Amino acid sequence: MSLGKMVMIALYVVLAVLAIAQGDSSAGIWAGRVLFILAVVHLIETAVFFNLCKTAKGSLGGNLLSVFLFGVLHVKELKAAQGAS
Repeated sequence: MSLGKMVMIALYVVLAVLAIAQGDSSAGIWAGRVLFILAVVHLIETAVFFNLCKTAKGSLGGNLLSVFLFGVLHVKELKAAQGAS
């Protein structure tokens, strides 16, 4: 797993903890908003890169989930893997 993906996971964990633990404070509200915005953006990315995920090696579901979680970080890996083969 790349460093960028590990940073994204850490960011998601921090935002989720803030949203849950500090739900009524401004930090908790903003953490929830940022998580929502990230989810919408990554959902759009998943739709845009669906065909790339379909033609990539590995499972379609796994690639779609990775694009949803990591966005262009995973797309770069998919494109690099297709260019290498």
